[in-house]
Amino acid sequence: MKTLFTFLLILIAAIGLAQDKVYVHTVTPANIDGHITIIDHPDLNGNPNAPIVYVNNFNPNGSSGVYNDNVSGLWYNAPNWTIYNEDLSAMIEGASFNIYIADDPNDVFTHIATAANSSGHVTTMDNSLVNGLEPGPFLAMSHYYNPNSIYNTGNYGQYYFDNFRRLYDEGFTSVPEGAAFKVLVNGGTGSSRVEHISSAANIVNNWTVIDATELNGNPNATFVMSHYWGVGGASTEVYLDQVLGVWYNGTNWAIYIEDTGVDFPENVAFDIIVAPQDILNTSEFSNGASINMFPNPANNNLTISATQPIEKINIFNILGQEVLSLIGNNIFENINISNLQTGTYFVKVEIDNITQTLKLIKQ
Repeated sequence: MKTLFTFLLILIAAIGLAQDKVYVHTVTPANIDGHITIIDHPDLNGNPNAPIVYVNNFNPNGSSGVYNDNVSGLWYNAPNWTIYNEDLSAMIEGASFNIYIADDPNDVFTHIATAANSSGHVTTMDNSLVNGLEPGPFLAMSHYYNPNSIYNTGNYGQYYFDNFRRLYDEGFTSVPEGAAFKVLVNGGTGSSRVEHISSAANIVNNWTVIDATELNGNPNATFVMSHYWGVGGASTEVYLDQVLGVWYNGTNWAIYIEDTGVDFPENVAFDIIVAPQDILNTSEFSNGASINMFPNPANNNLTISATQPIEKINIFNILGQEVLSLIGNNIFENINISNLQTGTYFVKVEIDNITQTLKLIKQ
């Protein structure tokens, strides 16, 4: 059932409907530039108004994990979007991010802190998508450098008060004037929403385990989230001045504190917005390897190349049934797929005990 659910999620993204999606970006030597990692995605390249937010992902697709205890933000450095560390520290190789790409650009707005809308560690958002709504839509947000070139090293949460949704610095540091945020509201077609509150029953050390049918048993699930202070009453008015990320523990997804020496507190509430993972023909592994699959669509023959030796290739149909498998030891593999029926397939490639999945269209 787990395999079927995973592939049905990917299938939704594959059938060509306009919908939200999440692209998993991994930092490699090829895309690092000091404190910056360069994102390469066809929906983002050359698009300075791309509707995106992101969250740290410890172990995408069940890969080995990399901690990344850095406050970071989005920066459009034409023609690419990038993620950068706010304190200018070196980007960590192997770190990964879930980048949520909204299909409707109106689902993501930019908020800029000004003297008029900010006071101390709080900045008030005035947007029709969130004004006067409590309980209101789910939100996720990311720091955004471009409008005023302002660095902002604070960890932020969000809450509702007096008809407005507000962002606040968890450490009570004043919001820098001119600081900007990309804010995703609710998500659109293909997305779903989950509320999670940490408790003694779901906390393990520095993480809190999520129990949601949209995520359970699915290492390929992708989502973004934000801390919602005060949801449900005073019991959830808990501050959490920590860099957060998401990780898969083998059965469930969890939200974790990047600083492993900090225990996760109880009664912390989260907005979670889930969307299908977007898998490109070219993909990156968390170990620095990259892979390319061509042609796609394909008729009789398929070629898979990689920067490191390919150990194993498995091809599955949309029901999650394996239809082809081969063991490899080269960086270049030719596969005869002439016996496969026309349709959509998913190609899992294993390199150094880490797997990535690509979508294949068989003509």
